[in-house]
Amino acid sequence: MTPPAPHPPLRRVLPVLITQVIVAMTVAGAFAGLYIGLQKSPVPHHLPVAVANAQLARAATTALGDSADVRSVRTTTAAEELVRSHDVVAALVPEADGSTLYTAGANGRSATAAATTMLSRVAQAGGSDIVRTQDLVPLFTSDSQGIAGFYLVFGTTLAAFILAQVMNALAALARLRVRIVVTVVGSVAAAIVVAVIAGPVDGAVPAATGAVIAVLSLLAVAVSLSTLAITSIVGPMGVVLSTLLFTTLGNATSGATISNHLLPPVLAAVGGALPPGAAFGAVTATSYFDGAGAAGALVTLVVWILVASVALFVAHRVRSAVRAPVPVSEPSTLRRSAARSR
Repeated sequence: MTPPAPHPPLRRVLPVLITQVIVAMTVAGAFAGLYIGLQKSPVPHHLPVAVANAQLARAATTALGDSADVRSVRTTTAAEELVRSHDVVAALVPEADGSTLYTAGANGRSATAAATTMLSRVAQAGGSDIVRTQDLVPLFTSDSQGIAGFYLVFGTTLAAFILAQVMNALAALARLRVRIVVTVVGSVAAAIVVAVIAGPVDGAVPAATGAVIAVLSLLAVAVSLSTLAITSIVGPMGVVLSTLLFTTLGNATSGATISNHLLPPVLAAVGGALPPGAAFGAVTATSYFDGAGAAGALVTLVVWILVASVALFVAHRVRSAVRAPVPVSEPSTLRRSAARSR
């Protein structure tokens, strides 16, 4: 029996080991820094609200500045419609006996609270207080804290990421096309499990189960194929990049824990362009707002899948070309060539 090869000296592997510790510190720091830091004193940016009084709306626009996008409406019905259609987070309707505030709790607690505080000041500036508040689009009773969407997206993203890492580890045992098929099948299977638990089992997501399965399947396939592509291009460090991009940055800026309207504009744009943010937006839209805005989110997920597929194909072709053996001429051919040269 052949004895196992001896381990290399510690001094040779020490830089690699130190690098892994630094990587762990980086991932942990980024995770904690983003999730905790973004919830520290969030500031509204262009938070969409409506005011059913032209003069008060103009005054609110001046007073609130870039923190809000104030829309002026003429009637209570118009204000309610803007809230229900996901065009504004809240609407203020001044009346003789006090103002009425219309909100959509499905926008999340952070956005609703910010809009309520903002419009309360507007009402007081107009000479009346808010005496009535009506939630036109309340959160589902089984998700009264509004956190089901976060776990829905985070769980699917994490499962897809792990599946991609397993497929990378099996590169020596299965061809790329086999691993891609297994990745897609596994991603869809994971999405089905999450959607069924969140919907029919726990009743935390009011959208149709089929719609949730479709969105989460696109999310899982986008994350898993993108992780395969990144790792295929940059090597083992692709694991770190994928972790930072999808499970850390993507989920932290998805709008599930803190509204995109309360994120810095750059991070809000990044969050909407990454798969977790797109999926969260699509699930929220189909659950509470009759699909308003879901189309753009679905397009984002499809684009990620297409780009990842192309990147995987190109990386595989390049790697195959590099590894292809150089053809060796036959001895007789070499002899004839030598004779002609003489």
